[in-house]
Amino acid sequence: MALDKKRYYVTLQSGTTVAEIRDEKGSSTYDFEVEATDVEVGMLRDWLNNCVHGDFMMWMHGHTLWSDMPDRDNDEYDDNLRSIYQFLYQHGTPKTKHDLEQMGLVERLGLDRDELRPL
Repeated sequence: MALDKKRYYVTLQSGTTVAEIRDEKGSSTYDFEVEATDVEVGMLRDWLNNCVHGDFMMWMHGHTLWSDMPDRDNDEYDDNLRSIYQFLYQHGTPKTKHDLEQMGLVERLGLDRDELRPL
């Protein structure tokens, strides 16, 4: 059933420019383990894709004369990144939660709360 939670293995490299979500551990390394439904993982994929697009847009606006666009792009990128880490914390295994705590992200972003803190 699509609402059954499964374990997924998430890799984030260079922020989220290169990200991967696998449902099999395999021999590859990964950064985080989460337990989520197919629908929930679809939301995570959307946030990751939004970050890739936002990263490109920030690069593009950095090389043009548009003055008001980079701030909006940065804000959207930050919002997506916060959503990704909140998802990882909320759906993460105990090890994932511990790792995020050790990284200082739980306290810094308030990942254990319903609303995230601004950066």
